Amino acid sequence: MTGPAWGSRFCLVLTAITIVIANYPRHRNRHLREQLVNSHKVTRNITQLQEITINLPPLRIPHLRHHRVTDWDPYFENANGQGINGSQNVALHLGATAYLDCRVAMLSGKKVMWLRQNTDWASLLTLGNTTHISDSRYSVSFQYPNNWRLAISGVRREDHGVYVCQVNTHPPRMLVTNVTILAPDIRIIDEAKHELRDRYYKTGSGIELTCVVRPSCPDSRVPYPVWRKNSEMLPDHVNVYHINGSNEDLVTRLYIERAKKTDSGEYTCSVSQFSTTAVHIHVLNGKLNRKSPKRTELNINSIVLSNILVKVNLQCNLL
Repeated sequence: MTGPAWGSRFCLVLTAITIVIANYPRHRNRHLREQLVNSHKVTRNITQLQEITINLPPLRIPHLRHHRVTDWDPYFENANGQGINGSQNVALHLGATAYLDCRVAMLSGKKVMWLRQNTDWASLLTLGNTTHISDSRYSVSFQYPNNWRLAISGVRREDHGVYVCQVNTHPPRMLVTNVTILAPDIRIIDEAKHELRDRYYKTGSGIELTCVVRPSCPDSRVPYPVWRKNSEMLPDHVNVYHINGSNEDLVTRLYIERAKKTDSGEYTCSVSQFSTTAVHIHVLNGKLNRKSPKRTELNINSIVLSNILVKVNLQCNLL
């Protein structure tokens, strides 16, 4: 390589080194600025995250009450997840279907049973998902997530009382439900407003029976009562009238103009198949009236007394 060529190449290398050395501080400063900006972004994100974390509401567990944080035994709650202290009261209309709820939180494998309780006895209705009563109106079903629901279809007057949902802990935990049956008061009365069970008439006389229905609640709607004879529709010659009663009473009146012996039988006044009352009507020949049973009783007593006197006379004659 000649001297001039080598010299020119050396100059190029020296120039490149000079340019690199001259630009190094500028590149270094830009890199530092980028690192600083990135660090500011990270710091800002961390600060925002801290603010978000600080502003978050405290964690709430709806199914854990404060005094049960360390107590993991089962307890009863309502539909809103709040604990139940004390008994429940349920009012049902006659003939409706009763749904008694028993929500058990923290069951942990324990068994749930329903009992019917009285002052002298208690009967097992259900245990878990199994029904232990022969009455087909009773059934139990599990409603997710924790409700053991007892159902009673077509409730009757005698279904009122105390029902207990019990968990087999030690001691047992119990939820008491008081059931009240709302049934209208139905009475069959005579002209003097006396309640009737039996009534005697003579043939050809008029029969007039009044059925008064009083709702169990002032605001409850009750249909007009229905009259029947021996569980069948009334004969054509029997008339029924609807009358405006006092307060919220419903009044219907049954009337037979001229009674016949075939009009004897059981007359019922009912609001539904679950709420009914009955009177027995006896139509007799002759002049017998509703006091005829007493007369019959007197006749029987007279016959007995006559027999005693005959026996006494015979004994005296033998002496």
